[in-house]
Amino acid sequence: MMRGEAGTEVAAWRRWGTAIGWVLAVAVPLWMAGGRVLAGSAGALTPVYALTLAPLLLVLSVVALAVPRRRPGRLPSGRALGVLSLAWACGIGLGFTLPDTGEGASSVLGVLAGPGAEGAAAALSNPLGIIMAFMAVAGCVLAVRDSARPDGARRSPADEDDHQGTGFFPVLDV
Repeated sequence: MMRGEAGTEVAAWRRWGTAIGWVLAVAVPLWMAGGRVLAGSAGALTPVYALTLAPLLLVLSVVALAVPRRRPGRLPSGRALGVLSLAWACGIGLGFTLPDTGEGASSVLGVLAGPGAEGAAAALSNPLGIIMAFMAVAGCVLAVRDSARPDGARRSPADEDDHQGTGFFPVLDV
């Protein structure tokens, strides 16, 4: 495969990933906000989740997908899309495991798998929420930083080799 063909193939994957990303950027926060309403397990915390977690993921996803469109690269980088995909996967899992309070309320996983799954759902929801938020922020940062260069190339660590061993940390002299 010639170099030009590989670049075209990568750009096609990034275009496809960005298109799917726009769908996920809207669908996953909607699932997190309203999934328990569909499962019939909505409780007192459903509005809290709908007003905090869902907008957080939506805003970070939109920024990560929209900012590169205004820059020379025009598409988010592959690594930004990969990190955002992890955030969206955790958001889907979080929509299943978020616990709720009130009469008849539980997580969606508790409704689907029975009351025995409530403990597992509660144990999984915090790590999923933390990973989702971290990955969404990281994906947003990567999308903005990677789109800042016109050619989409990242700065090579070789550019920093001549600075090793200087300053306050001579231990780095390799």
